[in-house]
Amino acid sequence: MVPFGLTEEQFCSRYRRELDRVAGRTITAVRTLFAQRANSDVQSADVEIFLDDYGGAPSVWIYYRGENNKVDHADPSIFPGRSMDLELPLNKLADFDERYFTGDEFRGLFLAANQMKAWFSECWWKAGGWTYPIAASLHVHDDLGDGAVIQLTEFVGRSGAL
Repeated sequence: MVPFGLTEEQFCSRYRRELDRVAGRTITAVRTLFAQRANSDVQSADVEIFLDDYGGAPSVWIYYRGENNKVDHADPSIFPGRSMDLELPLNKLADFDERYFTGDEFRGLFLAANQMKAWFSECWWKAGGWTYPIAASLHVHDDLGDGAVIQLTEFVGRSGAL
């Protein structure tokens, strides 16, 4: 348990160190995703980070989009409408005192959101994601943090590059 009392700078440094401990396994998980062939109707993908309001383990999901989105829980392929938990090893992160994330005395959710976004985009690119053939962007659920969206790929769509 990381006790309450860190400065914002110390919190960011510690949170990033925790994320860096699982970077190798995260890069492997993202490479596994890239190895799966997507249906040609997939036009884009939204990667979304979900943070726990009390400092629990975050999760990262990917949502594939296209003109004819469908819901099919039995189809393991990547198709428009498919959503997948990337099942990253984020439950291995150290627990932080929940006071970092609750109340008004510390901006833990804001800081964690920005750290997660920067860290995950680096893992994505280290896994080879800049050339992923599907336009992909990253954001944090509920626009936590600075609210900025990060483009993860050079593609704006299946038909062409930027």
